Amino acid sequence: MKIKLILSANPNDPLKNREPFMPLSLPILAGTAPDHDYEFIDMLMDFSEINYDKPVDLVGISIRLSAEDIAYRIADEFRKRNVTVVLGGPQVSFVPFKAIEHADSVVIGEAETLWPKLLQDLQNDRLKDFYVCSPSPFDPQGRTYYQLDEMPNLKGLPKPNRSLFKRKYTFDMVYASRGCPIDCDFCTVTTLFGSKYRMRPVEEVVNEIAGFTGYYYLLDDTVFGRPSTYGYYLELFDRILKLKKRNYWTGQANLDAATTKKGQEVIRKAVEAGFLYAAVGIESINNKVLEKNRSISKMGIRNHQDVISRMKESIAFMQEQGIVISGWFAIGYEEDDIDAYYRTYEFCEETNILPVFSPVHALPGSRLYQRLSKEGKLQDNRTNITNVSHPSMTNQEIMKALEYVVEKGYSFNEIVKRTRFYWNKFTPENFNSTGDKIHKTIFTYITQQQMKKITQRENRKLKSKLQDR
Repeated sequence: MKIKLILSANPNDPLKNREPFMPLSLPILAGTAPDHDYEFIDMLMDFSEINYDKPVDLVGISIRLSAEDIAYRIADEFRKRNVTVVLGGPQVSFVPFKAIEHADSVVIGEAETLWPKLLQDLQNDRLKDFYVCSPSPFDPQGRTYYQLDEMPNLKGLPKPNRSLFKRKYTFDMVYASRGCPIDCDFCTVTTLFGSKYRMRPVEEVVNEIAGFTGYYYLLDDTVFGRPSTYGYYLELFDRILKLKKRNYWTGQANLDAATTKKGQEVIRKAVEAGFLYAAVGIESINNKVLEKNRSISKMGIRNHQDVISRMKESIAFMQEQGIVISGWFAIGYEEDDIDAYYRTYEFCEETNILPVFSPVHALPGSRLYQRLSKEGKLQDNRTNITNVSHPSMTNQEIMKALEYVVEKGYSFNEIVKRTRFYWNKFTPENFNSTGDKIHKTIFTYITQQQMKKITQRENRKLKSKLQDR
């Protein structure tokens, strides 16, 4: 069959024409059923009009959260032409009955083992309304469905079909594990991928990495793992070290690994294997918020320890190993006030981490969304900065704070200050030659400049909501 795979995006997405990370989900699907003629469109990077009249047997659309309405419009246009449309992605998995109004079939959950079955059913004229991968019972509400009631085993999965890409991304993408036991209330990862870690065989991960020619991003929820998986990651990083060429790589990380000897060993080994930059979900510097949303377990906080002091110690340890850190914060719980933005920025300035602030947003499928929905505390996200109402913070105050963080945190002086700070961390003891030190310093400077542009565009997007009211 001729199959068109589309990764939807909003024209006003802050990452438009700046997305450095190679999309992975749809090429993975193409790899699981290779005997078809695929075309891939990444709407963040492909600015040409979608050709709705080009002959195609099936259109598969993966929906970004910010592009749900656009994806539905695209789906409707293809269906007007009698083209079969399948919708999937995290957003769709939590609103399947809304999505099915715009599709012939909807995929819920992980799709690698569902995709070949779906294509076979389509060719045999037996396409179901829903294809579900979840251990939880699914009520199709009278529609047809096919369900896998176990999470896929990650062993032996085909490699993504990277030949579909029309351009080269700055970062290749690869994953080693899925699942997260933390279950922060604002996050949907545990709901989608389960609360238990599933690990790919180290050999398969390393074989994939061996084909990369430049930077890559390890797409795990935390690249250091948790105590139960430290042994796995040590083995993985040891194997990466044995590759003929060591490429620099980045990923998400938690602070808790820095609080134990075994976790520190994993961090050092990651750096030795080329780890350069960590996006750390710190979420809040308010202890009450951390306890409420359950993200406190990511911090390695022990009983009666001072939260801020422990965070600073963990951040300092990672930086001493030569890891550039951006701190990601979700502000806007009931326990926050508007000064939380400014206090959190001071924390970032003091610790030399790149500040990335977002008003807390309740994602469909998250425990936060369920709670706020029951309490009647959700608001219209089209005319407000976020869908989470707050008892004291106004849209205008939040917008002013977000603009302050970007203006202050990514001023030329701050960027230079942080660049000099990390220059001094890229020492020979941290597996750096003079060439490594120069390369990493340039990376640090450019990353800050790129982050500045992205956050400025995000702020403009949020501000436009208020101006359109």
